[in-house]
Amino acid sequence: MLERYLSFIQRHPILILALTAVALFTSAAGTLNLTFTSDFRKYFSDQNPQLNAFEAMETRFSRQDNLYFLVTAPEDSLFTPVGLTLTERLTQEGWTLPYVQRVDSLQNYQYTQVDGDELLIDDFFRSGELPDDLSELQNTALADADILLKLLSPDARVTGINLMLNLPGENSSEASKEAVAAARALLDRIRPDYPDYLIELGGSATSNVTMGEAIQQDIESLLMLSYLVMLIIMLVLLRTISGVILISALIGMSVLITMGIFGWAGYTLTPPTGFVPTAIMTIAVADTIHILVTYYFHLRQGDSREASLRASMKLNFSPVFITSITTMVGVLALNTSDSPPYRDMGNMIALGVMVAWALTITFLPAILQLLPAPAQHRDKGTHRWPDRLADTVIRHHKPMFIAMLLVVAGCASLAPRNDITESWHEFFDESFEVRRTVDHIEESLQGLHVLYFVADSGKADGINEPAYLQQLDDFAEWLRSQPEVVHVSALSDTLKRLNQDLHGDDPQWYRIPATADAAAQYLLLYELSLPLGLGLDTTMTSDRSATRLSASLHRTDSATILTLERKATDWAATHAPLLMINETTGLDVVFANLTHRNVVAMMEGTGAALIIISLLMIAALRSWPMGLISMVPNVLPALMAYGLWGVLYGHIDTATSVVACLSLGIVVDDTVHFLSKYNYARLTLRKSVEDAIRYAFHTVGVALMITSAILVGGFTVMEFSHFNPSRAMGLLLALTIAVALVIDFLLLPPLLMLTDRRTLSTEQTAVTDTVEDKLNRQRTE
Repeated sequence: MLERYLSFIQRHPILILALTAVALFTSAAGTLNLTFTSDFRKYFSDQNPQLNAFEAMETRFSRQDNLYFLVTAPEDSLFTPVGLTLTERLTQEGWTLPYVQRVDSLQNYQYTQVDGDELLIDDFFRSGELPDDLSELQNTALADADILLKLLSPDARVTGINLMLNLPGENSSEASKEAVAAARALLDRIRPDYPDYLIELGGSATSNVTMGEAIQQDIESLLMLSYLVMLIIMLVLLRTISGVILISALIGMSVLITMGIFGWAGYTLTPPTGFVPTAIMTIAVADTIHILVTYYFHLRQGDSREASLRASMKLNFSPVFITSITTMVGVLALNTSDSPPYRDMGNMIALGVMVAWALTITFLPAILQLLPAPAQHRDKGTHRWPDRLADTVIRHHKPMFIAMLLVVAGCASLAPRNDITESWHEFFDESFEVRRTVDHIEESLQGLHVLYFVADSGKADGINEPAYLQQLDDFAEWLRSQPEVVHVSALSDTLKRLNQDLHGDDPQWYRIPATADAAAQYLLLYELSLPLGLGLDTTMTSDRSATRLSASLHRTDSATILTLERKATDWAATHAPLLMINETTGLDVVFANLTHRNVVAMMEGTGAALIIISLLMIAALRSWPMGLISMVPNVLPALMAYGLWGVLYGHIDTATSVVACLSLGIVVDDTVHFLSKYNYARLTLRKSVEDAIRYAFHTVGVALMITSAILVGGFTVMEFSHFNPSRAMGLLLALTIAVALVIDFLLLPPLLMLTDRRTLSTEQTAVTDTVEDKLNRQRTE
């Protein structure tokens, strides 16, 4: 059947190229249908319990999409006429931005004070009514617990203005872009009037929009850079321009067809899927390289162009198919991920791999049939370094085996140094304004992460009960005692302040009201005094059955956030049962749980993929021992790479947790090609173990070096990515592939020499009249 197929290709190359062109243009048209979203909610499935809890909180209180203005004064204090006027201007113009439903700032902070028997609630200041002594106003602000570290830094130089957005449920991504664009335009208009002040833009909506911009930047710049790097590596190692052009065309078509098919399917791209084109380009190279290297090898042996092409296709057809299938299995294991974008990434890469395989066995032989053989490959010659390396490995196989085991064990032992954590605030590098804003918030206001606790009384007006309020206050005080916590906002603080104000501002009355009626009256009086848009709807429900408490934390990692979450819910269950707090929510909690859930899911997915790949290897090699041996070079590269990663970076996040599956699907390619050639030499050519290893090095050593160099080069380009998850994923993949090549060359051959005890007299040959036998007879004839 293979003979007939190859004959058809060689007889009708024009037809094959025409059909390829039709498939290319038809599929590529689908790229116009691709859409993109950077909404963080897309990172989570509909069944994610933390996201469901977060959205339930938003439904009861308010959405957490926001913009954030951070203002830093050039002098020692913001409390100057210019600084306060700027704060007021940003506050007032912030209300005019699209989708803004609330603006909270130092200027419109509702400050309560007593004038005789009258309770006064008003903006903290107005630029037209500033007191003569602004230092007194500054001291008042720094003394207010609701202002310090929430709206004002301890040195009184930095203030934050929070703009809450009410984005539509549908098209929230486009609405975010509109709001962020308007905010940027506002700041661009205001900054020239205040050249000495640093005015920065942040917030979750800004982060979402910036995420999309970072991915677009990577696609526009790094995709071409990756392409260029691969071209240079191929040109240096293949030393043929026509071969480089062919490979470039094939990988370009693979990307276009894959993205087009998903476009026709109506897919919406997300930040992780921005990595897909680079992954497909680098992975698709492998199949083509093996075909071309073998083709050029036979040309150098003096074979004709047609015979060389036929020999290359016959010798590589099965290994290339097996590697494509095993790569698919590896990347499809990403479907066990708890994050839908990474599932989509696995599915898209899997399709890209099969598209590349299909083009390799159709387009590539058809075009090679039409093109003349490269002149530099017509003369006899060969690469000698694989033979020298094979001899060295064979001669020193025992000490090399021991040395490699020690190196592998040493590197793998470092893997536990990696902390499992996620820092979504650090998705971007410092070239993006939102990252600089986050860093400055952490340096000044200090509270970077925000956790929310919904304290539910279980009944209408239940939050007015003194026992409930006292437990709420106790819980708030417990949170303030935790070293990670910077600031806590609770309804109990508001009621204690009102209680003091309504008792002549006597500090002894700074406590929870004694009766439910008093608490209800205080809240009603306070609500009626608040201006439109600054009500308590972000703090308590309309039926007064529940209230929301927030705690901001110093910059920390996911593990610390989850630990505090468990401690807080345990403490509340024991000491504040009336609050019925059984979980913590907030973006940081959602992302922290995703990382840990994803690591567990990826371990399960990698294990399942490894079992399937091993069974495929056993079937392909027709040998249980060889199939089991193949697990060694498939598993060890990831263990070594994660160990080295622990030394270099020391943490694993959602992006790097998927590398285990991705790399397994990639590194198995080298193992398949090496073992298939080794097993072919042992069973068919009836060579000894040593000669079979020499044969494997001789036939695929160059191809493995070239493909690994291209893969490492293509993924290393991600070092220049401004989107840190893509950067980390690319670097870890490059490290894993480099380590895999070392293991295939230096550990696998000694392992085969020590374990392959098959004797030539007892070997059972599955194919007696093999491809190479036929080729040898044809040459002789």
